[in-house]
Amino acid sequence: MKNAPILHRLEFAAFLGVKGVLRALPHTGARRLGEALGTLSGVILRARRRVAADNLERAFPELPREEIEKLTRESFRHLGLSFCDSLSCGRFDAVEFCRRLTLEGIENLQQAEERGRGVFVMSAHLGCWEAAALPVGLYQGPMDVVGRPLDNPFLDRELTWLRTRFGNRTLDKRGAARSMMKVLRAGGRVGILIDQRPPPGDGIEVPFFGVPSRTTTVLARMSLRTEAPVVPVYGFPEPRGRYRVVLRAPIEPDRGSAETEDEAVLRLTTLYLAAVEEEIRRHPAQWMWLHARWKT
Repeated sequence: MKNAPILHRLEFAAFLGVKGVLRALPHTGARRLGEALGTLSGVILRARRRVAADNLERAFPELPREEIEKLTRESFRHLGLSFCDSLSCGRFDAVEFCRRLTLEGIENLQQAEERGRGVFVMSAHLGCWEAAALPVGLYQGPMDVVGRPLDNPFLDRELTWLRTRFGNRTLDKRGAARSMMKVLRAGGRVGILIDQRPPPGDGIEVPFFGVPSRTTTVLARMSLRTEAPVVPVYGFPEPRGRYRVVLRAPIEPDRGSAETEDEAVLRLTTLYLAAVEEEIRRHPAQWMWLHARWKT
């Protein structure tokens, strides 16, 4: 890192400053500051605000304009909270984090693991998604979380520590198929987020909020080939600096006798996005609407 670009060092210095301020505040105060910063970002980032509003109009065409604008503001406020929360909660050791945690549906993961085929833990950029993976490492043992390393190596080191401090590990999504297969065949857990648009030329179109949406097929293909079930998990902020993490019923990689692999992949990928959509509808202001999900 000695030859890292000066911009990376400046970004890291700014990051350390923000982290220092957040750690000096109570955790609830850090969340409130995040909400304020998120609200300000929604005012400044006008292009992103338009993307968020357009996405909300596509997803909820029945809502009046006033409600769309309200959800747009709330989504930016929540993103600020989520960002600052992920930095602030790094102060907690495992005991304190568990004290602040309400965990629902852990039996869904335990039952899926009993089959010995490995498990996919599926999530989305919803709520406090960084916190959603932490209880798996604490209660069930290490999980390998798939993600792309940050371009800034200093920031990537910090993010990796936040994600792995309770036992989880990280897998570089670039060429991760072989590593995922190895983890699953050993009966392990692989964490993956599937709600964002894949790179051009990748994925298939399935409905998401009634709109054809290009979506990665990696999860469905790997689940079919390994027979690993998929357990949806989501994390949400609760009052007084607490968290609620919910694990839903597993989605089994069943394949009909007359079904081709591509047909099964389409059906399963549709089920995965339907599960994500259902959760977003429960918490519409807490999804990352500023992502250009339906960009053509």
